[in-house]
Amino acid sequence: MIGVATSHGAGLKKVLCSNSETDSNITQIAMTTLRAGEVVDAHVHADMEEHFIFEQGDVELTLDDDLHLIHDRKYVLIPRGVKHGIKALTDCRLITVGCVVGKVN
Repeated sequence: MIGVATSHGAGLKKVLCSNSETDSNITQIAMTTLRAGEVVDAHVHADMEEHFIFEQGDVELTLDDDLHLIHDRKYVLIPRGVKHGIKALTDCRLITVGCVVGKVN
């Protein structure tokens, strides 16, 4: 996959749809690859939920203070306001979809 660096400084992504290409609340749909050992530091989106479809590989996914092991073919919804981070345990590929849903008060 040829792609560009992610905004989180880990992995590469190929943008399939950006917010400039749609009138919906979607901010971006992308195919993302992470190499084993790469880490997306924990962060929060106040007005966006993220949908992750893990196509291949194994990751540690942190949601707030809970650690989850995620394997191939899993879907995970990250609600707005939830702190989340990823550590790739193996090379992995996932589809990411961001969607604006409103601000947390």
